Amino acid sequence: MDKNTKILIAEIPGEWTERLRSGGTNIWNESRSGEPHRNGLPEVRLNPPEAGLYAERIDGAWYWVSGCGKCNGTGESYSYVVCDKHNVCSLCGTHRSKITGAVWGRRDGFACAPCQTREDAAAKAEALAKVAENKYDPWDYRAQDECKCPHCATVIHIESEDYGDKQMDCETCGGLFDLVTEYSVTFTTTVIGERVTA
Repeated sequence: MDKNTKILIAEIPGEWTERLRSGGTNIWNESRSGEPHRNGLPEVRLNPPEAGLYAERIDGAWYWVSGCGKCNGTGESYSYVVCDKHNVCSLCGTHRSKITGAVWGRRDGFACAPCQTREDAAAKAEALAKVAENKYDPWDYRAQDECKCPHCATVIHIESEDYGDKQMDCETCGGLFDLVTEYSVTFTTTVIGERVTA
């Protein structure tokens, strides 16, 4: 796909500014819950003439332009749209049309299930081999600044809104463990009014 692609969308008036994207579909003046858009204009849904394009308003008119980060050379992670040529597993190169079942999104596109399974198995073996170099000591997993799997020592990032005691399974090794969130109390004091000195 040419990164300089610019195809006029004659069906959409240039004055229209309310557009959103839902997958490959571009929606102008989206109606919600059966109600017309607040601007009173009709809803219009269009798919681009080829994969990797999306609608953009340029100089008061709407055009189909390239959105594929690989074609555009932007190095953009997680491209919202990808052209047909680049819609392939980033590990083995199998085209999306030849893949059945789920794929795993990743920074540079997606991975097919067989590739993801191989990558997960390699990560598990590496983590378990690394932790096997030292004798297991449960104290190495107590009162830590970060959550670590007690099976393979993989650090697991937990958002503060997810804090709490729970059972978890490690995404790297599959091991089940209990997580206890521990809190410490600190105090801060400030003078009210004048500081008492005598």
